[in-house]
Amino acid sequence: MKVILVAAELKRKRPGAAGTASLDELWRLAETAGLEPVQKISVRLQAWNPATLIGSGKVEEFKTLIKETGAGAVIFDEELGPAQQRNLEHALGVIVADRPRLIIDIFALRARTREGKLQARLARFNYSQSRLAGKGGGMDQQRGVIGGKGAGEKKIDYDRRTLRVKIAELQEEIEGIKRERHTQRGRRDSVPMPQVSIVGYTNAGKSTLLNYLTGNRAGIYADDKLFATLDPTTKRVRLPAGGWALFTDTVGFIQKLPHDLIAAFRATLEEILYSDLILHVHDLSSPEAKQQHDAVKATLEELGVKGIPVINVFNKTDAVKDPLVSAWAPESLRPVLVSALTGAGIESLLAASERALTRRWGEYELTIPAGAKGLIAEVYSACLVEKAAYGPRGATLKFKATPENYARLKKKVASNQ
Repeated sequence: MKVILVAAELKRKRPGAAGTASLDELWRLAETAGLEPVQKISVRLQAWNPATLIGSGKVEEFKTLIKETGAGAVIFDEELGPAQQRNLEHALGVIVADRPRLIIDIFALRARTREGKLQARLARFNYSQSRLAGKGGGMDQQRGVIGGKGAGEKKIDYDRRTLRVKIAELQEEIEGIKRERHTQRGRRDSVPMPQVSIVGYTNAGKSTLLNYLTGNRAGIYADDKLFATLDPTTKRVRLPAGGWALFTDTVGFIQKLPHDLIAAFRATLEEILYSDLILHVHDLSSPEAKQQHDAVKATLEELGVKGIPVINVFNKTDAVKDPLVSAWAPESLRPVLVSALTGAGIESLLAASERALTRRWGEYELTIPAGAKGLIAEVYSACLVEKAAYGPRGATLKFKATPENYARLKKKVASNQ
């Protein structure tokens, strides 16, 4: 379907590159959704029109443009009110949508796991529910009886009730999956490894980075598309000193991420709250790196992420001439420059990750009884072993570990003696 893309802003607001970049991003979002953008328009207004957002004059201009281009839809970069959307559709005679609806539809198209599909459907239903208010022009809402309900009003009530039932059912299913994840987290914690969350703007290269960290064994889908992957993937990654950590690739963020999506995907995104470390991946080649950084930071704050160490990873050094001067990477962020495609800088990133993870680790020593080889292997997999001495009593290991991990291992050693 051919679509026209529209960005509107007030004249009193100084025009800038951010508005143009947002409209360019909307173009890519439309392509990701399988649509065919034919034109993008920036509209500057004296004031917002409560009925159509853009006013009757602009509506007439768009009607002419729709005829000329053969467009079947108009998508606004701004969030439209339910009445504005209906009025525009009535006036233009084509489908009218906004950025939140487009992103929600992309999530519905891209979701692969059961949980991802449920969350995308929940976001869709929540969005649709907000659009029902006042709907029903020409639906015989009155029959001349004061306080009576006509056929149209009953239809609205039926639609609202149906959506509420569907939303409740989806929330119950998602809550069940959340309980399953809590159980899985408990199993992970029984053999604790550091938890690292990879976050960042969509298409920053998070999946490509996790693929490289796992030696491309994981086969995680990665593509030069917005929201190429939505479902989180957790893989074990070996650290320089020999220990292991669990790295999770999370869903990409974006400017103006719909609140319905954040609410629907909260169960998944809240996994970030349990991280020992966050890798915030930036696209070094993007001229909008600062705006993207701010969008990710704002989303993390909305999720309640606090007190977790963050490493700012600037990816795609292979795509720029001089990584040190060609992008927004202020020294205050202590950027780690990498290329997830070629592997440049990955060793430095792993070393920085290990340093950050081991800050709360203590130095311990345990003597593992002879014959408990499985326990020795467990220490090596979950801790950073610095020295090992073997004798008749068993293996004496000096290692770094979290206090929780040490307490667990000490208990197992006692039960093996």
